[in-house]
Amino acid sequence: MTSLAADATASVHTIYSLAGEAFKGAETLSSLNLQTLKTLMAESEESSRLAGSTGSPLEMMKLQAAMLQAAPVKALAYGRQVQEIFAAFDAARRTAYEESVAGAQAKLLAAMSRFFGNTPNSEKIVALTQSALNTSNKAYERMSAATKQLSETLAANVTKVSGTAAQASSNASAPIEA
Repeated sequence: MTSLAADATASVHTIYSLAGEAFKGAETLSSLNLQTLKTLMAESEESSRLAGSTGSPLEMMKLQAAMLQAAPVKALAYGRQVQEIFAAFDAARRTAYEESVAGAQAKLLAAMSRFFGNTPNSEKIVALTQSALNTSNKAYERMSAATKQLSETLAANVTKVSGTAAQASSNASAPIEA
C-alpha cells in the first residue's frame, strides 16, 4: 500500500472514529434527556398528588417552596452531565487531531529530508520547516489552553449562578417555614 493510500485510509478511519464518538455522545445525551423527562414527569405527578392532599394554603406554599429550592440544584446536575458528555467528545476530537497532525508533520519532515537529500543547505531548509511547525504547534497549544480555560470559567460561573439561585430560593422560602 502506498504512503498516500495509507494516509487516506488512516484519515477515513479517524473520521469514522470521530463520527462514532459523536453518535455515542448523542446517544448518551438522548438517554440523559429521556431520563430527565421521566424524572420530571414522576416528580410532577407526585407534586400534584401531594398538592391535592394538603390541608392548608401554608402547607401548599411549603410544598411549592421545597420544589423551587430543588430546581436549581437539579438544573446544575443536568448541566454538569451535559458538559461531561461534550467534554468527552471534545477530548476524543482533540486526541485524534493531535495524533493526525503529529503524524503529518513527521511525514512532511521525512519527505523534505528525502527530497532535498544532500543538497547544499538542506539542513537549514529542514530546520526552518521544523521551526515553522513548532511555532504552529505552540499556537495550537495556546489556543487549546485558552479554550479549556474558557470552558472551565463557564462551568465555574454556571456553578456559582446555580448556587446563588439555590441560596436565593432557600432564603425566599425561609419565612414560609417559620
